[in-house]
Amino acid sequence: MKKLKVNLLKMLKTILLPVIVYLVLLIATGGRFGKPSSLLMVFRLSVIPIMIAYAIGMNMTIGMWDFSVGGIIYASAILGGTLSHKTGTGVWGMFIFIVGIAILFSTLNGILYKLMKIPSLVLTTGMLMVYEALPRVIGIKEVKISISDGVLAQMPWCYIILFVMFALFYVVYNKTSLGYNVKATGANQIIASNAGIDIEKVKFQSFLFGGVFAGLAAVLLLSNNTTIRPIASMGSIHLLFDAMMGVFIAFFLSSSCNFAVGIVIGTVSMQMLTSGLVAMGLDTNARSIASGLFLLILLIISSNQGSFAKMVRRKQLAKEANLKYTEG
Repeated sequence: MKKLKVNLLKMLKTILLPVIVYLVLLIATGGRFGKPSSLLMVFRLSVIPIMIAYAIGMNMTIGMWDFSVGGIIYASAILGGTLSHKTGTGVWGMFIFIVGIAILFSTLNGILYKLMKIPSLVLTTGMLMVYEALPRVIGIKEVKISISDGVLAQMPWCYIILFVMFALFYVVYNKTSLGYNVKATGANQIIASNAGIDIEKVKFQSFLFGGVFAGLAAVLLLSNNTTIRPIASMGSIHLLFDAMMGVFIAFFLSSSCNFAVGIVIGTVSMQMLTSGLVAMGLDTNARSIASGLFLLILLIISSNQGSFAKMVRRKQLAKEANLKYTEG
């Protein structure tokens, strides 16, 4: 019974965040946001950021930053979509080519990180510019698919893909040696290394695993837009913002729910916040400030949870002491 109560309390804490965000935005917009149709749109818009969050989730758990994911998504979508068009292989060809190219690029990241031994932030920022420039260097100006070939971004296929990839991430992160090693490495690399974990191998596998999700994100992006052109000047990095904030929120919720679930909750909450701020009529700068403040508040609370607990405990002890003194 006690375990059931603890689990119910954790579940309540987990769903509290999106519920609060929803209620605040519902009131602030005077009901313009929060209708079933708008919530369904929020969930659909969250699918690609969730996929990207899974692509960077393990790397961020280890403490590595992978800014190249946006470039990988654009490059693999353009190159894979072009190959699919030229070979006439349709949806399945597009799926295989794009995911395969994304895994190839992520593998290259892992190899270069292992060989060059430079910070992941520096490496992936450089590779981001390489991946963005690659389609233009090859001479591809755009990739365009038919609406029928974009079926994977439509309901229910987008949700089916999301469910399958959620299950994959959940199993790998929680039930395999890779997941255990990632969590151990993220907690303390020195202790993990002393325990016999090959840190370099774990980081390489993390890059490789993230490539699968980056590939699926690229498939969904091309399926949704039907036309994608090469991007430059690190323009693809905008794809990472909602995903990164979703991962940060997942870290915040980690004491109440599983990391895989936390990523979904966090990313949906951020997408809900963005849609609500649009409904309020705020411009891009104001939305960025509001989103940043929201994340900052969560990080402050997360970083000081121990201090808050000690404060509450001290007040409780002081109250008990005063009560005993009064009775005495």
